[in-house]
Amino acid sequence: MITKLTIKNFKRIQQEEFSFNQFELLVGANNSGKSTVLQAMAIWQYCIEIFRQSKRTGGRGIQVVLPNFTALPLPEFVLLWNNKTERTYSPKKNAPQQKEQKYISIEIIVHWMNADNIQMNFGVQLRYQSPQAIYAIPIGGWAKFSEVEQDESFPYIVYVPPFSGIEPHEQWLDDGNVRQHVGKSQPGSVIRNLLFRVIDREDDKEQPIPIKENKDWAEIRTKIKEWFGLEILPPQYEKRISTEIKVEYKANNKTFDIISGGSGFHQILILLAFYYGYDKSTTILFDEPDAHLHTNLQRNLLSYFRNKSEKQFIMATHSPEFIGNVDMHDIISMLSGQPKRINSSEKIIRALSDVDNSDIVRTQDSPYILYLEGEDDNRILSSWASVLGVSKVYEKFYPYILNGTSKQDMKDRADAHFSAMRQINPAIKRVQLLDYDTDDGYHPNEDNPCIKEWKRKNIDNYLMVDSAWKRAVAKQLNEQMDSLFLQPYNTIINDFFSEQNLTLSPNTTWKNVKAQIFSVLDGKKLLFSNNDSLFHRIKSFGDRELIINRTTVAASMLKQELHQDIMDFFDFLENTVK
Repeated sequence: MITKLTIKNFKRIQQEEFSFNQFELLVGANNSGKSTVLQAMAIWQYCIEIFRQSKRTGGRGIQVVLPNFTALPLPEFVLLWNNKTERTYSPKKNAPQQKEQKYISIEIIVHWMNADNIQMNFGVQLRYQSPQAIYAIPIGGWAKFSEVEQDESFPYIVYVPPFSGIEPHEQWLDDGNVRQHVGKSQPGSVIRNLLFRVIDREDDKEQPIPIKENKDWAEIRTKIKEWFGLEILPPQYEKRISTEIKVEYKANNKTFDIISGGSGFHQILILLAFYYGYDKSTTILFDEPDAHLHTNLQRNLLSYFRNKSEKQFIMATHSPEFIGNVDMHDIISMLSGQPKRINSSEKIIRALSDVDNSDIVRTQDSPYILYLEGEDDNRILSSWASVLGVSKVYEKFYPYILNGTSKQDMKDRADAHFSAMRQINPAIKRVQLLDYDTDDGYHPNEDNPCIKEWKRKNIDNYLMVDSAWKRAVAKQLNEQMDSLFLQPYNTIINDFFSEQNLTLSPNTTWKNVKAQIFSVLDGKKLLFSNNDSLFHRIKSFGDRELIINRTTVAASMLKQELHQDIMDFFDFLENTVK
């Protein structure tokens, strides 16, 4: 059994160590690195096979050209490296004026426990030569390889890439060609070959095992019958006569080629074919085996392979059915980009269901989330940030729009989402901004480290600045503030603010005004929603339909017109990112 894997400079993994159990789930969202781990082990196995074929001695590696690389599909080798694979140069110790080549190498080291419970290990090194060529080198030299491969517990890894469909026809292939197809992420193109391997077995006396006595084939037939109600027929192929392998099944007394089956049937058949077709394998890697399977089949499949204790299974998945039906100690979370054992499968399931890939991407470089009630809030805040000259601070935050009903509901959903995001990035920080609306009676404490609340009824109340509205109209009409053409609009604005008793008192500014009226009035309705709102009065005046929205007003405000509450909030954001 493989107990540990060490990876260095491979794809997005700079250096990481993974510990494995007999049955293991690698859990993560797309692009979290779970498939990368399996691919590293597939490359290790590929190197083992070419080392065996070479029968080398000494310390030199084996050159591998891209067309012969059957571990993974690649357009060029540079894509395997974590960092740029161009050679760098460093001064020689004994000759500072000269330079020597320094190679950036990939290292993949597999550790296992032998029959005597002694830890063993063997590693391979990949050295970049060109986009089309690399060198595979045994770490520790060829002598070590010759020694460890004699160990009866030496791992034999089989990698099964994600399902991509099966072919209508399939010729018989030798082992090398089978590996090549799998390496191109086409496991469905060798399914008939692997099924034929199952029935083409010999006993200890090198005599063919009759179909009726073939326990592996009987198991495949049993499971296909149990899970799909179909009778799978033995593969048909005559050596030195046939060119294609045929595999059929019976349904309702009719015979069909397996290509006629559904995607779930194909997926299960491929997994069984790899398991039983590689009978000498010790570790099987399944990349998203849950794909194309409904929940009942997922549970059946999981239970089936968990009971196959003679082999080790490592599966990359994001299936809640898989995650929720194994022991927590059998799950490695890759959500944060680094492997860690989890303490709650529920949190992992929530992270995978509640977090979108865009959430992960948006917070990767700047791990700050700002939970807002609506999209307008984000546009208003962005405009204010520009007025204050703090756009760089605001842009560090990923605005997550809740679009909720009650404040309590939005708080609860923000909590759930943030908890899920913490599974992915433990360093992430949050700020939540709420209106003062008292409909559900929820108010955060003033000293709450992450939830802030406006002191006015809603954010729109901070747009109740007459001069900002006048300025917004002038901008929309492309007129100077003293233009006579603006006078009718200014009158509309003055009348509105006078009606609502929103004029400034002596010795008061828009920055420090604290009138109780702002906590009572609903600025959203008064300014924009009501039929007689200021928005509609301006829009319906004259022959030209003039649209003054929230963003327009916010962007037209001057720094001295932004209330101290707004200043305090942006100060809070700045302190959060320090």
